[in-house]
Amino acid sequence: MDVELFIKRRKQLGYSQVALSKGICTQSTLSKFEKDSQVPSLAILTRLCNRLGLTIDDLTRKDASSARYIRDTLDQVEEGLMIENFPQVSAGLNKLKIDQIMANKEKMRYFYLEGFNYVLTNQESSEILFSFTQILDELDERHQTIYSYLAYLGLGIYYTRHDSMERASFFFTKVTNYLKTLVNQMEDTGPHEDDLRVLAITYYLAEYQALIGKLKESNHLIHQGVSICARKHVTYFLPRLKVLETQNALDQGGDPQEIANLLNDALAFARLNRNNVVQVQVAALKKNYRKLLAN
Repeated sequence: MDVELFIKRRKQLGYSQVALSKGICTQSTLSKFEKDSQVPSLAILTRLCNRLGLTIDDLTRKDASSARYIRDTLDQVEEGLMIENFPQVSAGLNKLKIDQIMANKEKMRYFYLEGFNYVLTNQESSEILFSFTQILDELDERHQTIYSYLAYLGLGIYYTRHDSMERASFFFTKVTNYLKTLVNQMEDTGPHEDDLRVLAITYYLAEYQALIGKLKESNHLIHQGVSICARKHVTYFLPRLKVLETQNALDQGGDPQEIANLLNDALAFARLNRNNVVQVQVAALKKNYRKLLAN
């Protein structure tokens, strides 16, 4: 509870303890809250906050164990993951302790983000597997939430990077079947809390299909992802989808003008979303493509 913010606002507005507490509680109750952090009843605290133009959320935002703080921090971590800002991801995760997260859903979200951070930065196998198995074996044993399929996706990426393609295929197949059902159930417009996760699944499946040489399937997933971005007004994954589409076009010997347009789109979306990784990738692709044209 950010008592200092409460006191600062009271003094800014010129309230004495007596004046602020009048008609709400005793001055002694307010004093105990400010001096000893003895929190009064929710009804009293709400009325005191209202008088100061604050909300309960304002006072709990910096409390590392509060639901608001945990949710806001995980939002920042997930945004960092979407734009491949791994220092942001690590810094956000380091602000949280799993034993302070009470809600099962937020625990799964934490382990999904931690697992992806580990697998995409090539950390120790034991760390990666622990994060994903926490979801699959402890928090979602029936595998009924999107987090189980994100864990499967993470395991697919892990086994791909360790050249165990048969195991990777097993997990990617599970995720592919789930995505088909998920997309059919998605509302056409309006935001949904799982939109970014659906796009993450779509992108990494498209990347996997390209890796195993199934460019038609990869391009289908790319176009599906771009369509979701457009309908949901979400742009985080557009830079990466466009880069992957460019790479597929290059592998297929695509039209030079089309490839140039795709590179320009990827760069524009990367700048919009502050995705430095994609900006570097585009620069490298442009350089290599110029050499290819010259030959």
